[in-house]
Amino acid sequence: MSNSIAAINTMLVDIKTVNNSLLIKLRQTGFNTGHPIGYEDEYTIKTLLSSTDTLIIHFLTITASRNQFLQRTSYAERKQIESLLKKLYICLKQTHNMLHLLNIERSKILDTQPLSYLDESGEISQLPLVNAVDYVDMLKPYCRMLELIITQERIHALSAVLENLLQKDHSSKRLDQEDDHELTEEQDNALELSHYLIKQAL
Repeated sequence: MSNSIAAINTMLVDIKTVNNSLLIKLRQTGFNTGHPIGYEDEYTIKTLLSSTDTLIIHFLTITASRNQFLQRTSYAERKQIESLLKKLYICLKQTHNMLHLLNIERSKILDTQPLSYLDESGEISQLPLVNAVDYVDMLKPYCRMLELIITQERIHALSAVLENLLQKDHSSKRLDQEDDHELTEEQDNALELSHYLIKQAL
């Protein structure tokens, strides 16, 4: 089962590598990166690439907790994530290759459709990046689900720290009343940790 995580991580790194250079290449070849894209024009080409990058970073963060990722997902879910990532990677890689081969002088960029151009033979072609919207949207629910689980775990850890702090506070009895409101070093460290966990959970 650990192979599924290795495969997912490989795809994540590959996607991030290709995605990083696409925006510049699209602009260099004359494509309008502000063109609306998606079923309800919910993206522009620029925000689609940005959303892809954010999604990949989130998945890399989630899969770094290998045991949690294995426990919180089924093998079928991991294979589905891997499959969607592969399809997304193919869209990005094919787009990258087509941009590299595109003859700017003999082709005409069309602004009537996103990522469209008139090729050398006079036919309208469209970059495969348009299909990336589907795969990004299908990956989002998995990412949100896993992020929610991580947030819940952070909140549980915070609750445990605060409960421990309160128990120690109630059980400690000091002879000197002037020290009644002072925290021990251990309690101070626990409180500092709780503040950190709150920030991470939000």
